[in-house]
This record gives sequence, C-alpha cells and structure tokens, in this order.
Amino acid sequence: MKDSEAFRAAVRARVVTMLNSDASPYEPALEVLGLASGGMPVDHGDEACHSLALIWGELTDWFELRPAETDQSKAHMITAAREWVAVEGGQEAEALYFDRWLHDILGFERRSAPPQVQERS
Repeated sequence: MKDSEAFRAAVRARVVTMLNSDASPYEPALEVLGLASGGMPVDHGDEACHSLALIWGELTDWFELRPAETDQSKAHMITAAREWVAVEGGQEAEALYFDRWLHDILGFERRSAPPQVQERS
C-alpha cells in the first residue's frame, strides 16, 4: 500500500465482502488484519492503520483461541465491520469507534494523560 487512501480502500473492500457474504467473516477479517498490520509501510499519521490492527487482531484471536465462542466472535466481526463502514472517513466518528472497540468492547486499558508539570513563579 502506498498511502492511507489506498489502505482504506483495501480495508473497505474486505469489510464490504464480509458484510455481503453468508460465509464466515473470519477470512476477510484476517485479510483486514494483514492489511493493517503489515500491508501499509507508512501510516502517514492515519490512526486507522494501528487501531484496526489491534481490533481485528483481537477479533481473529478470539475466533481462533476460544472455539466455544465462535458465534460470538463472528457476530462481533460483523458488527465491527458494519460500524466501520458507517464511520470510515469521519475523523470524530472514527475516534469514537476506535475508543469504543478498543476500550469498551475489547478491554484495552485507556492511557491516562501524562501528569502536567506546573511551573513555579
């Protein structure tokens, strides 16, 4: 991938395939993970590259590592895909999507802001 726009178009194509198919979402999810984790040499400041790698890495790991929860993991993949299509391209909407998926759904710890040093007068 040469740029953020091409990366996003490739991700969108995989996500749309996932949503328009009756097949398992796992294979297209792996493709999104591959694009996000290795298909983009430079992210040009696009948070989507890093955040999508984390989200789809967790979702595919869930599918692979907890076979008793396959139906749940597949449902989450479809939901994540559907929501991505709805927010992709809107900076604020994407930020909310990443925050919700990474922290509220997948349980990544939120980083607190570094302490502010106050200057003495």
